[in-house]
Amino acid sequence: MAQSSTPPPRLRPRRGSRVHYPNNDDSDSDDIAEFVLKPRPRRAARRVKTYRESSDDDHDDDAPDPSSDESDAQSSPAQSDDRPQSTRRHVPTHRQSWPLKKRKSPPVTRSAAQRLFKSFKRRKPSSNNHNRGQMNAKRSADTLSASTNNRIPPWQQLPYHILVSIMQYAAYPLYGPTSRAQPSINWLCTTGSLCRSFHEASTAALLYSPPLYPSWRAHGLINLLEQAPGSLSTDYRKKIRFLDIEVKQLLVKKSGISMDKLISLTPLLQGLRFYSNYDDLTTVIWAQPAAKKFKWSYPTELLGRLETDHLFMRSFEWNGRFQNTTDVLKMATEAHCRPSFSRLRDLTFLNLSLPEKAKEADIDCARGFFAEALSRLPELRSLSFRNCGILDEVTMSMLPAGLLDLELTNCPDLTSDALENYLSRGSSLRFLKLDGNQCMDFGFMASLQALCPDLQHLEIDMLYIDPTSFRDREPLYDELLPHGPPTWPSHLVTISIENMRQLTQEDAEEFLASLVDSSEHLAQLRRLNIKAILKDASWRDRAKFRQKWLAKLENVFLNTQEPSNIVSKFSKGRPSASQRQSTRIANGHLKKLSLGDNTDESDAPAPKSFQGRCDVVNLVISDQRPAETQYHENDFLDSEPGDDGEWRERNSQHISNDYAW
Repeated sequence: MAQSSTPPPRLRPRRGSRVHYPNNDDSDSDDIAEFVLKPRPRRAARRVKTYRESSDDDHDDDAPDPSSDESDAQSSPAQSDDRPQSTRRHVPTHRQSWPLKKRKSPPVTRSAAQRLFKSFKRRKPSSNNHNRGQMNAKRSADTLSASTNNRIPPWQQLPYHILVSIMQYAAYPLYGPTSRAQPSINWLCTTGSLCRSFHEASTAALLYSPPLYPSWRAHGLINLLEQAPGSLSTDYRKKIRFLDIEVKQLLVKKSGISMDKLISLTPLLQGLRFYSNYDDLTTVIWAQPAAKKFKWSYPTELLGRLETDHLFMRSFEWNGRFQNTTDVLKMATEAHCRPSFSRLRDLTFLNLSLPEKAKEADIDCARGFFAEALSRLPELRSLSFRNCGILDEVTMSMLPAGLLDLELTNCPDLTSDALENYLSRGSSLRFLKLDGNQCMDFGFMASLQALCPDLQHLEIDMLYIDPTSFRDREPLYDELLPHGPPTWPSHLVTISIENMRQLTQEDAEEFLASLVDSSEHLAQLRRLNIKAILKDASWRDRAKFRQKWLAKLENVFLNTQEPSNIVSKFSKGRPSASQRQSTRIANGHLKKLSLGDNTDESDAPAPKSFQGRCDVVNLVISDQRPAETQYHENDFLDSEPGDDGEWRERNSQHISNDYAW
């Protein structure tokens, strides 16, 4: 007992010396009390200094102020004695974790300055809130005024045909490649539920060429059409004009539909198209062998059903895949003799190709059916050939002469001479589209102005697709412009030529110079798109060529003026005649000055003529080999955020700013 009683006197002075500091918050008792009573440590409970407190130095704030009432109350002996017992009930205004420093007492005027500063800080948030409220009110007022100034036309009061055109323009096409449904189908259904006028227009746009793929859509449509028209608010049967039928899913499989029943429920049918999801060579080259596994041919009952229901076709598509080219041409010859095809205006031939080892007798027989089938259509105005190897110099001479639209896509045996021979008889063309013809150069364009004086739309794409190989083929001609630069018809509205091949820099300059020289006669041109691949040209030469000719084409063709049909919403009245005359004179002077400034600043020479009516002027010069799918840098980069996240997760203990590798 004597040994145990001696240590306390030694420890008491130490404990007393620690308690001697009145503002010490690091005592063991305080820490234990805070740990027991609060879930977080005492340091986390420290009061955070805000801008409402004094911004003086820390040593000025921590010292007690004898002249202030608050500091007197905090430094009273009663409060210092009771402090260890009431640590949770009383929280000091300022806490510190370091011992107090000896300093001089502050002046007496500090309390008044501190109160003034605190009162200013208390008023500042209120002023900020007031300003913020004013800004929000102003922003809401601007939004409200902007929403009220917007002119929202009464869409539901528009005429029926205008609404139908708007719906078709916004929703078509309903299907993408390989019959992939687009979101526009659901959009039409949702829009039709807004009001009665929208319902009629959306229904007409949806059923004009109704979506039949997959088979459950076709079965649902047939069930709807079988209902009595008197029991429905809308006669859905009279809305259908064209039918696009996917053969494998809708006709070959057991879950398909009855084509005879569907046609009998469409009294105003004008067009039929039987297709396969493998017809698009540009998207499903790898699937071409699988397309030959199912066998289906045009039924003879189809022609009888069309005559029984007194249906007159305006558009039809013959597909050589069902079942071969000779049988399809024979069926077309028989069908074009029927009254139901006497008014045919739009005809499409697809996949008409003879075998490589075909006999001469079979080739002559197929050509005979081809010529006879086209000669039976007196009202034909639009003709399209897609993936047709049968089209060559012999069959091109069999085309009718009164066509307005001609499309030739992926015809491997078509040459420029064969096309020029037909154009000498087809001077009435308005639309000419040439895509992926491997043997065709631009020799016919040297006399295009004389051959097609009324041509309005010219679209050419020289990207070649080979369905038997994964590699794109090269052109089968040595020179793109064998007969010199082209001549341009004066009625052209659209010129779009992409992937120009076998083109030297000199030929490209002659090609673009022909456009600039003909700008005086191209008054109706609105869209100009040129994409060329220069042969044997460095990247510096291509860059200089692009900068030079793009600036020249824009100076000549690009329309830089604002649309003239925009009326200011804040205009109070129409200007007088004198004001309009003075405005025109001023605009004319400004236009001349702007043209003079542009020609002085740019390196391109001043154009001889100024067309200035094109909304789109695009020129792309590169040396890339055209391919079905163009790959860029982003296609070969890894996902950096994912990789970095996984790496940091494995090394979460050590975070460094250095690279991982």
